Amino acid sequence: MKKILFLLLSIMAVASLQAESIVTLGYCGGEATDKGSLSTDGKKWVSAAIYLPADMLGSYEGCRITKLRAALASKVNVDSLCLWVRTSLNGPNLAEAIITTKTNPKMVKGWNEATLETPYTIAGGEGLYIGMSYRQKTAVAALSIVGSPLANACWVQMGSDEPWQDMSSAGILSVEAIAEGENLPDYDLGLIAAIANPHVDASYTMMKVTVVNNGQQPVSGFTLLTQYEMSDDQYTNHFDVQLGWGEKAEVEYQIPALSTVSYGNIIVRLQSIDDGTDQTDGNNSIQAKFALVKKVLIEEFTTEPCGNCPRVAGYLHSVLDMDQYKDRAVAVCHHSGYKTDWLTKSCDEKLAAFFGVGYAPAMMFDRQPLWGGGLYGCPELNDIKNGIDICAENPAHVSINFSATYDKETRKLDVTVSGKRDELPAQNPCITVYLLENDVPAVNQTSGGSNFKHQHVIRAYNSDFGEPLNWEGNQYEYQVTFDVSDLWVTENMQIAAFVANHDSGNNKNCTVDNAEITGFPQGQDDGVQAVSSADVVRTECFTLDGRRADDGQRGIVIVRQTNRDGYVRTYKTVRR
Repeated sequence: MKKILFLLLSIMAVASLQAESIVTLGYCGGEATDKGSLSTDGKKWVSAAIYLPADMLGSYEGCRITKLRAALASKVNVDSLCLWVRTSLNGPNLAEAIITTKTNPKMVKGWNEATLETPYTIAGGEGLYIGMSYRQKTAVAALSIVGSPLANACWVQMGSDEPWQDMSSAGILSVEAIAEGENLPDYDLGLIAAIANPHVDASYTMMKVTVVNNGQQPVSGFTLLTQYEMSDDQYTNHFDVQLGWGEKAEVEYQIPALSTVSYGNIIVRLQSIDDGTDQTDGNNSIQAKFALVKKVLIEEFTTEPCGNCPRVAGYLHSVLDMDQYKDRAVAVCHHSGYKTDWLTKSCDEKLAAFFGVGYAPAMMFDRQPLWGGGLYGCPELNDIKNGIDICAENPAHVSINFSATYDKETRKLDVTVSGKRDELPAQNPCITVYLLENDVPAVNQTSGGSNFKHQHVIRAYNSDFGEPLNWEGNQYEYQVTFDVSDLWVTENMQIAAFVANHDSGNNKNCTVDNAEITGFPQGQDDGVQAVSSADVVRTECFTLDGRRADDGQRGIVIVRQTNRDGYVRTYKTVRR
């Protein structure tokens, strides 16, 4: 009799489990990383969250959030982790679970999962923040941010008294909620990432879209519809892809390229599922991020009174000469940090003071806190390689292209910097332009020897902290003129530019988004433009009446250049 009763209870339990369905709510698709990129100094609580809007949660009304999951990129110097549900970022925790180094299970690097003592029931018409807070003893890059930019996918508060910041442009926070209920959607396919990569010859755009199956039923195929925001043309692509619950896949396809960037953004939508009807609209559309060329800005602080500076400068030049790094970074030197010398500019001293650089040699990489939460450090050779590797993983949100002319008689250099953006995270994006000179003989370099030469010397610049960018749609153009001294060797000179956020009240909110460098225009008697060769993918020449000009055409011609990112620049020049 007891065996029969036990069997009956087991059958009832299985039936109960079968009546309940489980779904994961989030954007990361179970992905996590062990390379954190955000940190802050001091002993404090750091919080982060994703937002699930009401239209996304509409299909889950009445379901219960029973578990929360969050991934830590590091647990060093972290002693407590709180997982929570809120209806506003600064509101109370409506449900929470605490994990520490002493709980069971213990807090670990990677995914941490906790069962809510009191499940949270999803109400109709409300959006939810699913978040995490960890208490750090000192600076640690513990947040796991993965994938491509996605709206609502990453909100960060770097301290209890700090404001929340939308960091969705950096990627997706590794946080998820587990919901259970009887009426979960059978079919819910979500778009969680999209990247648009213009082909090198600008004839087509390669799309990469990541799709996740949040529904209870498997999917055997789906159709995506892609459209340029300012165009009526639509492109339909079908994919025979098997996706079970919680599984994700990346699909690739091509769409025709447009010749200018005036089309705005590229939107990808889920049009249909082969096996049924998608029941959740909130995750069926995504704006594609443009795959822009990313270069890391390295700022070296060095002076002639500094005896260790030649050694570290040698490390930097060795790395930049390596094949895997030579086209991935832009280096500039600030002659400040430890005393000054004859090459010191006002901007060097102001930047050293603003970023708190109190010694040389020192380096910053994209003005990111890579040095135990600090913005600068004295690197060895491997530190330089690691700094480039870490920062190069951050996507660029703005492109940088050059056009320059030099008048030898007036010794004036006219520089035009132009480009485009996608969802640029900087609140106050500013552009800095430097005129650099290499192989400058030292006057009295300590420990440098008699033949030491300075590299990446700033000869002229537009602004200490950059000039604000003026946007026309998603494009910008900035112009500056430099006076070129007859003491400078123009054959050794370069033009560098970078776009960074500027926050006069917080030096850790001045991250560099992208940097670029090009040569000084040589042989300018005929007015030919110097443009960064890495960006130009097509050059066409026309006569003034619109006919295509052949190679032997002389006189005034119109040049039209198409860059890798689709930006088109037109100018006049004289062929002699």
